[in-house]
Amino acid sequence: MFMSLPRLAILSATSLLLSVGCNNKYLKSENNKTSLSTVPAVPDRKIDLYDQHYGKPKPRDRHDNGGYSSTPKYKKIGHKRIPIKSDAPIRYKVKKGDTLWGISNKFLKDPWFWPEIWDKNQKIKNPHLIFPNDVLYIYQSRRKVTRGGRIEEILVPQIRVERSDKKMGEPIAALAPFLAWPRVLAKDMIDKAPYIVDGKNDHLLISNGQTVYIKNLNNRREAQSYSVFHTEKKLYDPQTKELLGYEVSYSADAEITQAKGNIASATILNMRRAVRIGDRLLKNIDETIKLKGTIRAPHRKVRASIISLYDAKLISGKGMIIAFNAGRQKGIKVGHILGVYAQGKTVTDPYAKIEKVDYKYIKTKTPVRIDLPPERIATAIVYKVDDKLSYALITKSDHIVKKGYKIGNP
Repeated sequence: MFMSLPRLAILSATSLLLSVGCNNKYLKSENNKTSLSTVPAVPDRKIDLYDQHYGKPKPRDRHDNGGYSSTPKYKKIGHKRIPIKSDAPIRYKVKKGDTLWGISNKFLKDPWFWPEIWDKNQKIKNPHLIFPNDVLYIYQSRRKVTRGGRIEEILVPQIRVERSDKKMGEPIAALAPFLAWPRVLAKDMIDKAPYIVDGKNDHLLISNGQTVYIKNLNNRREAQSYSVFHTEKKLYDPQTKELLGYEVSYSADAEITQAKGNIASATILNMRRAVRIGDRLLKNIDETIKLKGTIRAPHRKVRASIISLYDAKLISGKGMIIAFNAGRQKGIKVGHILGVYAQGKTVTDPYAKIEKVDYKYIKTKTPVRIDLPPERIATAIVYKVDDKLSYALITKSDHIVKKGYKIGNP
């Protein structure tokens, strides 16, 4: 006598389940302390699909001396392994206004090779600090290498500096001439800061040299100087939606001229952008002292997103500043050189098609859409680091930079 079909299906399903349970190595007894919950989860391929395209950390070298690797790296250019441009001069005299990155953009195919080919045997240990009238020599030196048990000599590009006796002007750090110093503050800190209540001539926009009146300026004295800041925008982490703080941008200096009474008066000096009634005053901080370190590739994996374009709304580019959602807590340091990556566009496969059948059993073929991998379009150097965000200067850009683009290893 044959079993009914539903009963047969139930028995078959039960047998299959028992069979899987007996054979699955992850379904063990209570004694082995393993259950279904310990079965390895299937990795989310969508998250890591293009992770490798965002660069890799620089491997640590036991001879690493602060970012200047003992073994130079070169790009293969034809049969030569040199990053120096063919029209680079042998001798270059540093001019006022020159910076490391401006000079290296002229002479090197990739400016961040500069630390790699710096002559480390010279007395000047920090190539990121140069003076006008210093003379740079770009030359080829011979280095012995071992290949297959044989010792060979290869030409290695080197850069050496001859220090001028006339140190005209201030030292030129690599980034300082191009930097702005926005701060990210909590709202209560901004609300407690003193602020401009009026200008002498009743103007909404205050000009350089004009007198302003300031409220809540405690512990002040005449000739004391403060920085005037304007609150720009809220900064959010795009992944966690966490409010990271309020970005305030530097506008000018305010020198106290009258410190008596409840309202202090001050003169606006060194104005870089418009000063408005309601702008806040903060104590001056010399943040350029943080630029003494070396420019180097990070040793750890970096993955972040651009959350703000400083002094820009839609697009940014070379010489401009970006903020991204990774900081001190994720190992970001001043001097880290990073890559900026644009999301790959979506294109149509010229051959592959997906066949679909609608409710009327009519077959249609739809072209397959393909997401291309991200592309590195710019290089940025970190110069200011907070706990959860950082600011970086774009030193080289082949394409416009937008908010939401990714930050990775170079």
